[in-house]
Amino acid sequence: MFDFPSPLATNRFEDDVVGILTRLQRGPLPARPIAFYGSSSFRLWGTMVQDLQCLNVVNLGFGGGTNLSGRHYLEKLLVPLKPDRVALYFGENDIANDGLTGLSTFRNLEALVGDIRKQLPQAAIFILSTKQSPTRWIYADAVDHYNGLASDWCENSGEATFVDVSGVLLGENGRPMGRYYQPDFIHLNAGGYALWADILRRVPGLLS
Repeated sequence: MFDFPSPLATNRFEDDVVGILTRLQRGPLPARPIAFYGSSSFRLWGTMVQDLQCLNVVNLGFGGGTNLSGRHYLEKLLVPLKPDRVALYFGENDIANDGLTGLSTFRNLEALVGDIRKQLPQAAIFILSTKQSPTRWIYADAVDHYNGLASDWCENSGEATFVDVSGVLLGENGRPMGRYYQPDFIHLNAGGYALWADILRRVPGLLS
């Protein structure tokens, strides 16, 4: 069912992708999967199914993921699963690691959603906002720009539903609250994921 990629020693995503494919091959898979397709903020969410209280959730997160790598692996990871719904989380690595602006990151998101629409026309798409991280605060303006573009596009185009999961991590001073992050101050800890889960469980049409 799933087509494993040829080994590419220079590609930092390959190990995670092969691991996901191995897990999917072993099964069992839900009859109506809800795919969480994104970067390490999904990959490291080991309690996703329990936190979201939904057995249909399938975690397709891979480390270092970007909108472009999401397009690259679409036909290997997402399309064979044939999910009913797709939750996307990309953007952080696009900006912080690949040096993209908020606008170019958004253009890649548009292209990714377009690819999903062509391959999975019946799937409902949900775009999670990109979080601010203490370690990456230097990129705050670009992240805000990206989130604003994505939110406006979702509202005006009807192509996807935008879900704000970043604002809840900010304190009164507008800065990310360190208590919700792992020691690297990039990735979320259990408390941060609990906040996300509370938001996602209440999004109409995502989990129920």
